[in-house]
Amino acid sequence: MADDDFPDELRDAQLRLHQARSVHRALCRELPWPVEPAQGWTGEEGHHSGYRREFPASPGRTEAQRAEEARLRELVLTLSIQVSTHPYWTGLDRPEVVNARMALKHAERVGAASAAGAGGDASVGGVGGDCGRGPVRGGSGGGDAASDAAGEDTGDVPPMSSAAA
Repeated sequence: MADDDFPDELRDAQLRLHQARSVHRALCRELPWPVEPAQGWTGEEGHHSGYRREFPASPGRTEAQRAEEARLRELVLTLSIQVSTHPYWTGLDRPEVVNARMALKHAERVGAASAAGAGGDASVGGVGGDCGRGPVRGGSGGGDAASDAAGEDTGDVPPMSSAAA
């Protein structure tokens, strides 16, 4: 499927979604690990290693941080819905939709809205879901193992791209 086959508004919505996820992910990596103030704690030793995960005491997130994270999360959700429910998809046969979605996600061409919106507008945001994972949830040690192993929840990893932020 050629990149030209996508309507400009769909391509622009997908680009804004990529940008929104990137900004959201970068913000979440900078935020304190707990939403609410929390005492530090050390997890139990792992079954197959002596590693113990430690979390320092934290004052939690400020109201401004909570509001910005919620705004970006809502933007990611809205753009995801806009892209996934676009009328363009109804014109494709079921098997073609998956290939078309992958082609759209990797489309290189930048549309008119992306050129205007790429100037660092704070209304564009980043990755959905990183901020909700953390060790405070069930008290069992937190987030999912894949993201913990990748360092997404620890704050140890710098944002993937400072250009999107």
